[in-house]
Amino acid sequence: MYKYIEEQGADGPYFYFYTENNLTYYVAFRKMPQENYPLNNLFSLDFGEVDGKRGKNDSNISSTILHIIIEFLNTDQSKVIHFLCDSEDSRQLTRKRLFNRWFSLSQMSNWIKYDYDFDNANYNISFVYCSNAYNTSQIEAEILLTLDVYERAKNE
Repeated sequence: MYKYIEEQGADGPYFYFYTENNLTYYVAFRKMPQENYPLNNLFSLDFGEVDGKRGKNDSNISSTILHIIIEFLNTDQSKVIHFLCDSEDSRQLTRKRLFNRWFSLSQMSNWIKYDYDFDNANYNISFVYCSNAYNTSQIEAEILLTLDVYERAKNE
């Protein structure tokens, strides 16, 4: 795992670290403007290499990003994160598998990952929340309502 630096951005914390191959990675948690419980503490997760370069089979990159995510979530069990598997480069399924693998490796027994695949779009979204802080049926119903509102607004 690499050493990382935490900064406070305008809309949430972000982290960055340098690899042994002189690449700079970031992990950002952007506070989403949701006011209604249970999504009032929702953060959007984003990570990548600053210049869009790809690292060469460096397992320390994945372990560092996963560690940062776990530490972020463990600071407050009411935090909910979502991760959108972007389809811009047609690699959304690869991203989804990577995020699934990270979640299975995390050993966060009280945290639930809820996946949603859009019917008419080539991307999917995952939400991670703590079962100690939220009722599963309530938060997943609210996630579906929120996604429906965004989907309808996008189609209008």
